Amino acid sequence: MNSSDTGAGSGSKPPLRLLHTSDVHLGAYDHGRGDHLDGMRAGLEDAFRRTVDKAVNEQVDAMLIAGDFIDNARVRDETLHNAAAEIARTGVPVVVLPGNHDHVGPSSLYNRIDWAAEAPNLHLMREPGGETVAPDGLDVEIWGRSHTEQDPRFTPFADAPPRGEAAWQIGIGHGHFIHPGAALQHSFHIYEEELQAMDRDYVALGHWERLVRVAAGGTTAAYSGAPESLSGSVGGRVLLVDLQADGSVRIEASSLDGEAPVWHDDIPFLEGAEADPRR
Repeated sequence: MNSSDTGAGSGSKPPLRLLHTSDVHLGAYDHGRGDHLDGMRAGLEDAFRRTVDKAVNEQVDAMLIAGDFIDNARVRDETLHNAAAEIARTGVPVVVLPGNHDHVGPSSLYNRIDWAAEAPNLHLMREPGGETVAPDGLDVEIWGRSHTEQDPRFTPFADAPPRGEAAWQIGIGHGHFIHPGAALQHSFHIYEEELQAMDRDYVALGHWERLVRVAAGGTTAAYSGAPESLSGSVGGRVLLVDLQADGSVRIEASSLDGEAPVWHDDIPFLEGAEADPRR
């Protein structure tokens, strides 16, 4: 649903459709040997290719990748060039938030090729203090904070700025949502109260391979899950995020394998836990 194809009435918001994915982990098996690892490497590449096919076929207005797009800084150059070519193929703005595997900084893999030349539609978030991306032609602003892998106490959404001026306000982050059963030894905590305080219309989350919505006050927030799971037990879907003219947000977990979609209310949901007052 391209925004240019659908007009919004007086007093309404411009409808937009986004594709949200994360934890693609391209290049995870680049340095292994053997037919089995070759097959797993090809599986990751094919899953991202099908993700881009989905973006094209669904005529999304933009694509969000919420961390760990690339698995590590030692992947082959070919992996990076292929990733850039696939991003360019979407033909729409693609926002990549680096996660803990593909962090920013002096040794970042994003310094190895000229991404701007190979994928001019790529918006790469490089600021560890947080930054806002406002793609041309879309009445949307996306705020996120990139990983540096230098601070285990990194929190994706602590002290996020208030809403901007665009009609649609999106958050994007990579970390662990803290719910009643969460293991607190994990790093990169995300709390319900932080998501609620940001007052965004949608928050795109990454770091988990499974698909799940999470509590965020009145905001819709979700983990897309991985297009292809490294564990082999979950994944295979992306989220289509419909920002509707009446201001509501609805998401659909769309299969890359031809399975039936999982609609908004049927996506598993996690309640949040209170933030630790000692942190």
